[in-house]
Amino acid sequence: MWFICALITTLAWGAADLFYKKGADEKDRYSHLKTSMIVGFIMGGHAIATLLLNDIGYDPKNLLIYLPVSAMYILSMTVGYFGLRYLELSISSPIQNSSGAITCILCLVLLGQTMDWLSAGAVVLICAGVFALGLLERIKLKQDRAQLPEADKMADEKYRIGIVAFLMPILYAIVDSLGTFFDAFYLDDIDATPLVNVTEETFEDVANISYEFTFLICGVIIFIFLMIKQAAEMKKRKDNGTTKENAAMNTLKGIDDEDDEALMKALADLDGKTTVASGKDETVAAAGEFIPLRLSDQVSRILAAVFETAGQATYVYAMSGNGVVAAPMIASYSIISLILSRIFLKEKLNAKQYIAVAVVIAGIAVLGIAEGLAE
Repeated sequence: MWFICALITTLAWGAADLFYKKGADEKDRYSHLKTSMIVGFIMGGHAIATLLLNDIGYDPKNLLIYLPVSAMYILSMTVGYFGLRYLELSISSPIQNSSGAITCILCLVLLGQTMDWLSAGAVVLICAGVFALGLLERIKLKQDRAQLPEADKMADEKYRIGIVAFLMPILYAIVDSLGTFFDAFYLDDIDATPLVNVTEETFEDVANISYEFTFLICGVIIFIFLMIKQAAEMKKRKDNGTTKENAAMNTLKGIDDEDDEALMKALADLDGKTTVASGKDETVAAAGEFIPLRLSDQVSRILAAVFETAGQATYVYAMSGNGVVAAPMIASYSIISLILSRIFLKEKLNAKQYIAVAVVIAGIAVLGIAEGLAE
């Protein structure tokens, strides 16, 4: 059963990555926070529905008990959203999902978990394929940049592989692996779990509800922050626009009515300033500082959050079933992300990348065989 849950999570999170990238806007300094907010709202809705439709007997204390896991996941995801503003999805996703290798090592060394040789071989295939994809994408990017004019190379360095942006998926992998490791500790054995008032049937749901409610709280906090920033930003722009409009009007008064060229220039300047004063979105976006929060702009983020939540719903069952093997398998969802980015973002795979994809898919297939033999 854990294998099916892990496979669903892999597919759902691969689709979520595509929509995360489509919703990322490098012109919007708070794009990553808006994505986290939407995910928090969707996950919170799922948590509420789970409580209403099931007799779980949830104890609110578990919010605090499970907080170390929730904090790691929420932080890693927000860091990942930031990186997607500047990095291509096919670069970011494979690097991020090398976290499975880190998690595997932590589970084996610190939790004393074991795996059979067939599963171990599958894990090696998956991790090797994911690492190879990241390396191949890095090489390909360098080759593409070498063919660009010098000015474009500078822009590409700043926005696509700038040191801060490139560190984001690496940081994601480290923080996410800690969350996954903690998850294995919380969910590996019901008798040893720190969660309270749980049963064999409910402790995965309790863990997931705790995480989703924590994300909802973060989403509400981010929403309040964005509303405060939006009000301040729009007031600032309106005040600046009004000041410049008055200056332009005073300029008009001093121009001779017969000087057509001067009048046209002043009127054009006045028209630009009134656009700022009216607070139109185009002016705000062009400034690259703050883009107002509008529901119509959140479609990609909402779809990403739905897929994210669907994957999360099955993730806890996969981790509780066989965390040491499920973790690297789920980490291979970057393969789904890469394929979808090729289809919808019009990027192409080369022969070596196809080989890396085949290695990861082979690893997943071997995991399924190992699970069948173990039952």
